[in-house]
Amino acid sequence: MAVPSSEPPVYGYTLEPLPPSRLGRRWRFTLFHGDRMLAAGWRLSERRALQGLRTAAARAAHEALGLRVLRPQATWPEVTFHAGMTVRLQAGAVACVLAPRQAVVEAA
Repeated sequence: MAVPSSEPPVYGYTLEPLPPSRLGRRWRFTLFHGDRMLAAGWRLSERRALQGLRTAAARAAHEALGLRVLRPQATWPEVTFHAGMTVRLQAGAVACVLAPRQAVVEAA
């Protein structure tokens, strides 16, 4: 089990539109911690893809501490979350930071 630190983990993400299909416009999201991909998926709207990112980040942050997340969909950003933003998420007592992947790679 990991020891909690004062700094929340920083997860990189990408969000990109997929080509139109029979289902309409789709959005693909991926969540990274360093070079390791933690989650990926697609949704039918950008808003739902951002929600999928928040849910995946909540699961990853809890698992990093050895905890089981009870309601991963109940994550709340400090500000309205739009694609390309860096935002801190709060999922119960566990926090994490979502940053665009390019910003995380450049900072390393």
